[in-house]
Amino acid sequence: MSLIVGIDDFGKIIEKKLGFIDKSLFIKEIFDNEQIDVPVIVRPRRFGKTLNLSMLRYFLAAEVNGLKTQGMFDNLNIAAQGDDYMQHQGKYPVIFISFKNVKGADFDEAYGELSKLMSKTYSQHYTLLTSDALHPHEKKIFESILNQTASRENLLSSLADLSEYLYRHHAIKPWLLIDEYDTPIQTGYLKDYYPDMIAIMRGLLGAALKGNESIHRGVVTGILRIAKENLFSGLNNVKVYSVLDAQYAECFGFTEAEVDKALKENNLAHLSVDIKAWYNGYHIGKSQIYNPWSIANCIDEKGTLGPYWIHTSDNVLIKQTMARADAALKIQFEAILEGKPVETLVDENITFADLNGSGDKLWTLLLFAGYLTSTRTEMAGLEHQCLLSPPNKEVALLYPHIITAWFADSMTDTVYQSLLKDLTEGNLDYFLDTLKTFLFQSASYFDATEKQPEKFYHGFVLGLIISLPKTHIIHSNKESGRGRYDVLLIPKDKTKLGIILEFKATRPGSDLQASAEEALTQINQEGYAAELKQQGIHKILKVGLAFRGKEVMMASEPI
Repeated sequence: MSLIVGIDDFGKIIEKKLGFIDKSLFIKEIFDNEQIDVPVIVRPRRFGKTLNLSMLRYFLAAEVNGLKTQGMFDNLNIAAQGDDYMQHQGKYPVIFISFKNVKGADFDEAYGELSKLMSKTYSQHYTLLTSDALHPHEKKIFESILNQTASRENLLSSLADLSEYLYRHHAIKPWLLIDEYDTPIQTGYLKDYYPDMIAIMRGLLGAALKGNESIHRGVVTGILRIAKENLFSGLNNVKVYSVLDAQYAECFGFTEAEVDKALKENNLAHLSVDIKAWYNGYHIGKSQIYNPWSIANCIDEKGTLGPYWIHTSDNVLIKQTMARADAALKIQFEAILEGKPVETLVDENITFADLNGSGDKLWTLLLFAGYLTSTRTEMAGLEHQCLLSPPNKEVALLYPHIITAWFADSMTDTVYQSLLKDLTEGNLDYFLDTLKTFLFQSASYFDATEKQPEKFYHGFVLGLIISLPKTHIIHSNKESGRGRYDVLLIPKDKTKLGIILEFKATRPGSDLQASAEEALTQINQEGYAAELKQQGIHKILKVGLAFRGKEVMMASEPI
C-alpha cells in the first residue's frame, strides 16, 4: 500500500485505512520524558511534525472533531507497550494549535490571521459557553475571541485562558500542543515586521506556558531552535530537542528498517540502492534517518526519483541568507559542491537577527532546516563542532540555485536570459561567449584551481540553467544508453531542441579543445541521446564543455 502523501490528520488516516509508518512510539517517548514539562522538538519541514502532534492529540483526547478515538491505537506499537501508556488514551482535554498559516504580507494581516486562528481554536471548545465553570464576563471574552473582536490583551492571554476554562470544566488539566511555533516569526523576519511579531508570539506563548498551573503538559514543534528569543522566558522546565539530540531521533522521518519494509511492500526493493542514495543521509542523534516526504512521494510515484522535498518550499530564508554570504563562506561552499564535508562550529541558540550571512549562524540554519547534516558532532565549549555535508542527492541539487543567487551581480537579467535563449535555441557561439564572460566574473568567488573537479563545473552549469524548468525538464546524472550523462535538457514542447551536456575538467597545459571533443565523443559512444529519442525528441544537440580554471571550450554536434 502506498504511503500517504500530504495528509497530516491522524484520524483521517486511521478512518480511511490509509498506508502510513507507525510512529506511535513517539507517544511512549513523550510519557517517558515526563520530567520535562514542555519539550520543544525542532526538525526540518515535511518531517512528520504535524502528523505526530495530531497523533498525540488523538491519543490523549476522547474525541477529535466529532471522531471517537477509542480503539484507534489498538493495533499500533504503543498498544504493545501495555497499560502504563494505554491508560492515558482518551483521558485528557487537549488544545491543539498550528501556526503554519500565519504568514501575512504585513503585520496587520498577520495579526488578523492570528485572530482568526484563535477563533478557530476556541470554536473547537464551543460547548464551554454553556458551562457553569465560566463566569459571565469570561463568556463575553470567549465570544469576542470567536468573533475576532477581542482586545490585544485578551488575544495574548487567549491560550492561557482557554486552558484554565478547560481545567475548571473538566477538572482535568489539558495538554497544550503547539505546531510550527516559529512560522510567524520567520515570516515576520522575511517581510520586515519581525519586532512586532516576536512581541506577539512572546506574549501569547509566554502566557500559555510560563507558570501556567492549568495545563498538564505542553509539546511544541518547529523548524528552528530560537532560544534567545525568550519566547519561553521564565519557564524553567522547557527543553529544546534538535537534530543533534538523541531524544526523539527516530520519531520523525523514517529509519532504514522502515524504508526497507515500505519498499518491499510496494514491490520497489529492487530500487533500494538508488532511492536510499537520493533520500537518506540525515544523522539525528546516533540514528540515520530518511526524508519521509520524499520517500512517500517516491513510493507513490512507483519509484520515480525526483526532488520532491526541495520543491515543497520557495526556500526564501535560505536563499536570502546565502545571498549575503561573505567571501570566506563562499570559498567553503566549494567543498560542498565537490561533495566534501565542512567542519565548523554550530551555535544552536540562534536568532533571526543573527542571520547576517557569516559565521556559524548560517551553517546552523542550513543544518536545522535540513539542507546539511552533521556526520560527526563534538562539544566545543558551549557550541558543537560539526562535520557538515549535504545529506543526499536530492538536497545537493539545491546548491546550484545558491550559486545562481551569488552570481546574480555578475550578469544583468537581460544577459542571463540571452544566455539561456542561446543555449536552448542552439546559438552556441553566442552561448559560449557569454558563458566565458560569466565564468570569468563569477568564478572569482571560488578557488578555481587545477584540482577543481568536474562536479564543481557541473554545479556551476546547473546553477545557470536552473530557471529553465518552465520550458524544460532538467535531468542530471541519470542513465541513458550505456552510461550516465551529466545534464539532459528535455523540452516540454517536443518540437523544440533537446540538449545533452557533458563536462570535462582539465589540468594546466592540457589541450582544452581536445578535452571538449573528448566529452562530445563520450556522448556518442555511450548513446546518451537514447532517452531523448525515446521521448519523441528528434532535434537533439550534443555539447561537450571542457573547463580549466576560468577558461572554457566547447565542441558540439547536432542531430
